[in-house]
Amino acid sequence: MRLLSISLDRAILDPTSAAARRQALTYAGFEAVIVVVAPGIAQDVDLASGIRAKTFGGTSKFGAFMQAWAHLRTAEPCDVVTAQEPVFTGMLALRVARRLRCALHVQDHSGLFGRRAFGWRERVLRPVATFVLRKADRIRTVSQRGKRGLIAIGIPESNIDVIPIATDIARFSSVDQSPTLSNQLLCISRLEPEKGIGVLLSAFARLHKTHPEASLVIVGDGSQRMTLEKLARSFHVGDAVLFAGKADDVRPYLSRAALYVQPSYFEGWGMAVIEAAASGLPIVMTDVGCAGEVIKDGESGLVVPPGNAQALAAALERVYADAPLRNMLAAGARRAVKELPTPEDAAVAIRASLAAARRSV
Repeated sequence: MRLLSISLDRAILDPTSAAARRQALTYAGFEAVIVVVAPGIAQDVDLASGIRAKTFGGTSKFGAFMQAWAHLRTAEPCDVVTAQEPVFTGMLALRVARRLRCALHVQDHSGLFGRRAFGWRERVLRPVATFVLRKADRIRTVSQRGKRGLIAIGIPESNIDVIPIATDIARFSSVDQSPTLSNQLLCISRLEPEKGIGVLLSAFARLHKTHPEASLVIVGDGSQRMTLEKLARSFHVGDAVLFAGKADDVRPYLSRAALYVQPSYFEGWGMAVIEAAASGLPIVMTDVGCAGEVIKDGESGLVVPPGNAQALAAALERVYADAPLRNMLAAGARRAVKELPTPEDAAVAIRASLAAARRSV
């Protein structure tokens, strides 16, 4: 199969990265060109035999997209064009698929549908995503929650494939940790509004009043870091909260934690949650992404409504103060993630989804 993939993920350009390895595994046996729209970068990389990543950098995202479109207007014929998401790369892929008269395959990992739009940006982009998805020959989403959202906007169920994001469970199941001996809560997240870190700080401040020995480590960075650090101080927990910044390897943090908390307003899937569960940590998370499918309330974690600091604080109190409950939820989380597809299984399923798109035209 001749494949053209359009992506925003600049990690693909590092052949040693997990993203590049996933692409090489998934597209093995294809003639694949992966167009990476990455402002400020201009390089081509061979990921494997027949699989090449090309970049169109420009000085801005707009410039990068214009360069990519100029190239794609003369792209070689292919069987399938696949887009990483249904808005920016989706619009490019739709135009290319129309020009080449080939199949359009779109990935939807955002969980954008089946919930209220978060902020003005989503309200503006949702109609664009809806337009592209309705034109797609095949759609790949990561959860049953995502599938329900797509059906709600009129996508035929028969055109949707649910393929969870593959995680190397073995890499995290070997993490050596003992959550009953720690007083540390852990969150791995970008520091952006949709991640709900402000809600987490409010909930942690309530927990800290009754458990002053507790600490919170937040791994990740983003535009809200200074605001959130100031918020932690205003809650009088500044000394108990560590903003650790980005980490290439989060396993050392997982090994020192008593529990993992994900307070997001929305998630497409929640890879950090899966990694924490594979590491043997009990999970407290909002009802987003993989909640209800992998992390089930009372079995493999505690699940609370998004944006509810009081409910989140109560769940943290239950898990933090009850060692037997922590152990039970940790064991349940580990069992749950073992049922997920391996990277090899996911690659086979994605290739089948692409083949189904090809057969539809």
